[in-house]
Amino acid sequence: MPIKKRVLHIIKTLSVGGAETNLLNLVNAMDASRFETFVAYSAGGELEECFIRAGVKLFKFAQDDHKLKSLESGRIIWRLVRFIRDQKIDIVHTHTFNAYVWGGIAAKLTGVKIIEHVHDFRYLEPSDFAKRRGTSRQYQYIHLLRNFSDQVMVLTKQNADFLSNHRLYPTKKIRELQNGIPLQPMPRTDLAPERAWRARYGIPSDAVVVLTLARMAPEKNIDLILRVAPQVTVQSSKVVFVIAGEGPLLEGFRAEVRERGLADRVKFIGFEPDVRGLLSMSDIFLLPSFLELHSIAVLEAMSMAIPVAISRDVGCHSEFIQHYENGILLDPFEEVPWAEAILRLALDEKLRHRIGEQGYHTCVERFDVRCVVKKVEAIYDELVSAHA
Repeated sequence: MPIKKRVLHIIKTLSVGGAETNLLNLVNAMDASRFETFVAYSAGGELEECFIRAGVKLFKFAQDDHKLKSLESGRIIWRLVRFIRDQKIDIVHTHTFNAYVWGGIAAKLTGVKIIEHVHDFRYLEPSDFAKRRGTSRQYQYIHLLRNFSDQVMVLTKQNADFLSNHRLYPTKKIRELQNGIPLQPMPRTDLAPERAWRARYGIPSDAVVVLTLARMAPEKNIDLILRVAPQVTVQSSKVVFVIAGEGPLLEGFRAEVRERGLADRVKFIGFEPDVRGLLSMSDIFLLPSFLELHSIAVLEAMSMAIPVAISRDVGCHSEFIQHYENGILLDPFEEVPWAEAILRLALDEKLRHRIGEQGYHTCVERFDVRCVVKKVEAIYDELVSAHA
């Protein structure tokens, strides 16, 4: 029997987020007959139990969510070094920036191959990042880590071009590999879940529900929704905006909705773990972010044949969406086109169905996690073979 390759994924926490959800999808779809998978993390989170149920071998290298500059970083790296040696790890696959630094150093010290999987904005031009309300300062450190990894997986052509143009990595070390999700057959017309979810949030059965799933943070551009909602609802009394997610701006948005008398038409419901449940009651998915790479939420909406209206030239959106074919692409800096697009979709059920169905087929063709995992496994094979 062939010896399994042993892969250690390193991530900062197992909270709900794009990187964490993508990691869960990857490890669930990995060929267990060829690869033995471990996940190392610090603080737990909402997804910790999901990894346990999936039978993933977990290693908690710290009890708290530590910063890179903390004294704990040295101890974290040493714990990872010991784990890599004890478990005879073949490949360290890092996710999130802190995990990349900690795991990358540990891999270097042990002579193990490093994959840098980029789920954040470290490889975005600083001026563009600031324009889009970005606040992280990770880009200040990237030149210190030039050519540090054996392979870099990026989600967007923009990131790949940044790496090449700034000569941080040779082209042969850069792979553009977008996210994948578990897919189900085309959604059926069972209305029972939709009715139950609408009743839960006090939404009329005949309403047109516009759903947004996002962290309530500046770069997500949620305030655009508050500006366009009155323009839409004054022309269609059936439209209801539902915005799910936590974050520092949540209470401020809720207060603004109350003050402006929009509480019946714009509902901030906070965190809801059952994404498919929310999508089951929705007619349109809306994401006006200034910053994204490859939103899992967008893929989940497309997988349920819900038409998506998302930001143009943000992340990889424009790489797989054709305007008014399998989705709608709009400028996040211009609010009027968003109001017009939402209203057009709200008033035209056939258009919603056509775009939603095309989006579903795009998702099946490009974003089935099983196909994505085959590409990841091929990279593992290539790295281990080169190291042998």
